[in-house]
Parts: sequence; structure tokens; C-alpha cells
Amino acid sequence: MKRYSMGIVMSILVIGSSAAQAFQGRTMYVAVKTVALKASTDFFAAERGTLVYGNPVRVLQAKGKWVEVQSAEPSVQGWIAASGLTSKRIIASGTRTSASAQELALAGKGFSEEGEILYRQEGSLDYAAIDAMENFSVSDQDLYTFLIDGHLARGE
Repeated sequence: MKRYSMGIVMSILVIGSSAAQAFQGRTMYVAVKTVALKASTDFFAAERGTLVYGNPVRVLQAKGKWVEVQSAEPSVQGWIAASGLTSKRIIASGTRTSASAQELALAGKGFSEEGEILYRQEGSLDYAAIDAMENFSVSDQDLYTFLIDGHLARGE
């Protein structure tokens, strides 16, 4: 049983490593409204720059759920969460993108436009509270202070 379990674990590691390497050198696109490029994979790492929806990036390497990328303009290198990238080319020019502001908001809520239409037809849903939560932001410094004061950081 131990040998079988070890075989499964090793297979998963090899497959994960292969998948991460498959993206190396590939051009991908930012799939979120804005994303900060970090100096490392640490959540509180220094920010090197900000990218916006549709920006193309070249993948340098992958590390777990993080991907190191190099942006074209402005030329910035840093780490972002892999979930913030897509391989689909996003057409953006100036302030216009291939997705509307409503589509971006729906994607942030985990909906597609079709999904929201179905939910609206099934009953009366009010997204005002969700919209208010989305507009609320906490600085990294305030979040860090909260984690330290609450003894929540690093498993404390």
C-alpha cells in the first residue's frame, strides 16, 4: 500500500512539474482587472508594478500556484497568481477591451452573462451587498497588522 501511495504522489509531482514547465516561454494574458507584480511568491512581497486586463506577458517559470512573468510594456518582471492569467488572447486597445465592464464584474463574481440571466429569471437577486464588498479595500499593511495582532500569521 505504501509503495502504491508513493507511486501516486510521485506521478502527481511529475505531472505538476511538467505542466508548469509547459507554460515556460509562452505568451499569456492578464485575465483580471488589475494585478500587482510581486518581487517574490510571498503575499506581502514588495510590488514591482501593476498590470491590467489584457496585458500580454511572457512566462519565465512557475512555482506552485505562482508564475513569474515578464511584461512587455512597461517592462516589468515579477510574480503573480497563475489564476490571474489566461492563454486566450484578449483584445484591448486604449480603454476598450474585448470584454465589457459588466462582463468583468460578472467574472469577478464567478458568473458568466448567461449564468446571471438564469439566476435573474429564477428569482429576485440583489447584488448590492456584493457590489459594496467588491468596492471595499484593505491595504496590505493593514492586513499584515491584522494578521500579526490576531496571531494568525505563519500558523501562530
